[in-house]
Amino acid sequence: MTENIHLYPDIENVFIDKSLGIFFKPILTAKTLVNGEDYHIHIVSTDGLFCKNEYKYSENNFFGFKYINGKYEFLGDLAVFDDYEKIYELHNALEEDFTQNKDTYLKEKRTVDDYLENILQQLEKNNFYNFSNTEYYAEAFYSYNFTKYFYEKFGVHKHISVITENYGKNTDPFLLDKKEALSILEEFIINIDYNLKNNYQINQNMLVAATEISRFMSIIRDGIVLSLLDTSNKIVYILEY
Repeated sequence: MTENIHLYPDIENVFIDKSLGIFFKPILTAKTLVNGEDYHIHIVSTDGLFCKNEYKYSENNFFGFKYINGKYEFLGDLAVFDDYEKIYELHNALEEDFTQNKDTYLKEKRTVDDYLENILQQLEKNNFYNFSNTEYYAEAFYSYNFTKYFYEKFGVHKHISVITENYGKNTDPFLLDKKEALSILEEFIINIDYNLKNNYQINQNMLVAATEISRFMSIIRDGIVLSLLDTSNKIVYILEY
């Protein structure tokens, strides 16, 4: 896997429906050539959300997107996420706060814990604390947006934990080694009857790129996100595993 990538692509360049960015946070775009055709494969993550239900193309942190002119159209159902209808209002409240205070957060090197202590009080006071996973979503939101803003401002990628708590910086390539990614995918496929309810006929040849989720999201968000490409049906699968 080559590092022909773009970190934090703009929402409008990733999704046909920009509101999907509330649920799927764009991490990076990998430019790749498959069967002589150029693709922009966007790796996204759902950090802050739990998959509660099962639908075709959306189940157990496995999602399908139609690839249309370099952008994604979600083929699943957002009801896969626990209390999904409450996310819009919560996201808008968090986004408004971050837009107003991001420079202060950056200057103070405000930690996730300090941010959560303050923002949860605000949310509760303003009646936004009506989502069972509010704290988890807020932590993921802040970690992602702080790290993204630092990168956009300084052109250097440093996770929020590195900036605010002096954790060691990860200097590995952003894309996982293909052999390692294939090993992870192989494990998933071996247990596919347990992992997925529906049949998508995925195989190892579909693997395009993979990255560590915790490098972009909350530090506790362990695991790998893999992108798979079905060239016949022009579908990109995102697997968080």
